[in-house]
Amino acid sequence: MRKRRVGLSMQMLVRAVFVAAVTLVLAWPGPCRAATRTTASQTPAGLSYVVRYNGDIPSDTLELLKQVSKAENLIQTPPDSILLLERRAEEDKAAFTKVFQSDGHFAATIAVSVDQTRSPAVLTYAIVPGPRFELRRVKLNPRDAGLPTPEALGLTVPSPFSAKAVVDAEAKITDILRRQGHPYAKVADRKVTADFESHAVTVAWDVDAGAKATFGPPRFSGLTSVKESYLAGLAPWTVGAPYDVALVEKYRKKLVSLDLFVMVQADPAPEPGPDGRVPVVVTVTERKHRTVKGGVDYRTDEGPGANLGWEHRNLFGGGEKLSVSASASAIEQVGQASFEKPDCITPKELFKANFKTANEDKKAYEGQNVQATGSVRRQFTESFSAAAGLGYRASRIVKDQSRPWEDDRRYGFVFVPFEAGYDSRNDVLDPQKGVLGSLSMAPYWGTLAGGPNFLRPEFSLANYLKLVDKPDLVLATRVSGAANIGADRDDVSPDLRFYAGGAGSIRGYPYQTVGPLRGHTPIGGGSVLTFSTELRLRITELIGVVPFLDGGSAFENPLPPYNQPLLLGAGLGVRVYTPVGPVRLDVATPVTRRKDIDDIAQFYFSIGQSF
Repeated sequence: MRKRRVGLSMQMLVRAVFVAAVTLVLAWPGPCRAATRTTASQTPAGLSYVVRYNGDIPSDTLELLKQVSKAENLIQTPPDSILLLERRAEEDKAAFTKVFQSDGHFAATIAVSVDQTRSPAVLTYAIVPGPRFELRRVKLNPRDAGLPTPEALGLTVPSPFSAKAVVDAEAKITDILRRQGHPYAKVADRKVTADFESHAVTVAWDVDAGAKATFGPPRFSGLTSVKESYLAGLAPWTVGAPYDVALVEKYRKKLVSLDLFVMVQADPAPEPGPDGRVPVVVTVTERKHRTVKGGVDYRTDEGPGANLGWEHRNLFGGGEKLSVSASASAIEQVGQASFEKPDCITPKELFKANFKTANEDKKAYEGQNVQATGSVRRQFTESFSAAAGLGYRASRIVKDQSRPWEDDRRYGFVFVPFEAGYDSRNDVLDPQKGVLGSLSMAPYWGTLAGGPNFLRPEFSLANYLKLVDKPDLVLATRVSGAANIGADRDDVSPDLRFYAGGAGSIRGYPYQTVGPLRGHTPIGGGSVLTFSTELRLRITELIGVVPFLDGGSAFENPLPPYNQPLLLGAGLGVRVYTPVGPVRLDVATPVTRRKDIDDIAQFYFSIGQSF
């Protein structure tokens, strides 16, 4: 049996293919390529030619050959002689060979011919890919080192040979070992042997697993104002636990999510400490901790609006966040301040205090309210958290449009909110996949004469599913609902009743008008249910379109049976994608248009996806 060792590195082979492609694209002459018509006086001097490919070549392979071909990419720069053209062809032969070898065609043959009798000259590549070799054997040495199996590396034996699969498998070797307590694992050598008689390939790796080690404490470099003690407390391992690179990566992502750094690196120290433990060296570059932000929006039913905010994300050096914001529109002016203290009990608990004051002039009522809350949230997993707190809300309803005899009434409530949240979105500003859900329950006790007691459950669930990668197509759906259980609708203050219609619920209908009405005046409901579906199509890197359907209603009763019909609104939106999130312009129309209540269309302009 005749065997031949292929003297090439699979990783170098794959890299060479793509480096050649990038290099040739950069060498592509722009002016010649951009020209749409060439006159006789503009024709480049030299030996003009065309390129032909003969042979049974798969279409995807042929496209790759054209991408790496020097003759193909420099066709608008003719060589001065046949010898220079042949030199291009010889360079192509070497590149083509690597392309075929990367896909397991080690016996491919490539012949070159140039026909100068024709004008332009014809450069022909006669290609015979030959049989595709099989990966028949995978060896990892030394065998007694507890090394992973080929299956654990994603390799099936036997299977058609692929250089990419081999390179990917090699990266998994060190990753698996580093997850198993070997921080210094590395691949010392790789041998690829091809048997040209049996068309079989053997891949052998010599692996240096290194000694097993345990975690030491993190060490920090680059800190200026953030406290080391705060960051050290966030480490997901205990000192002395077996080393696991997955925990190191989890820690790095956690530090990135704090919004305190522009760069975070986390790697094992070059060598273990005297106690045999491996410190994790964390190198950071702090970002500016203060941010001023603002925005504008416009809604047909609410008019223009604007918001302005200031935030400090490291107030005392431990990631404390203080934010102040204000927003204003024709129907509502809001001021808000909040303070967050991470690591308030353990690194998993976050304390948050919030104060909000609002002046409202809406279809249903006119008045002012203030609300203060304090809560502690615990992060149980990367996606799941829960919170409990205490709050107080005071309201003055200057005008109750549906109940004028209740004008200038005051309300006060103590409430105890409990909340659970789940967030697996891949992007907060523009999610492509994942789930965002919340469920809360808050008992309310009236503190003023005649004030009701009731239970207020609320839920929201949004799902994001990527349907197609190119073009970028995402199906986004959301359903939400709430109720005031234990009190009559009319006994609850108007600013705590439920309303539907408008940008945040059912687009196409005027603000607050979907639900119980007295004439054309919203009364508010004891419960609400809304849902939305969007098909987010990103046409280019800058522009996207979004057809959508919203629906739902507010209901008089907190619990079934309900006597209000569900209303639907449909529309189309345009998204302009920016570094701070998509800019949104939506136009929607009511599917069931009500006489003297609904306009034919409503327009909405703001920053960020609708949900």
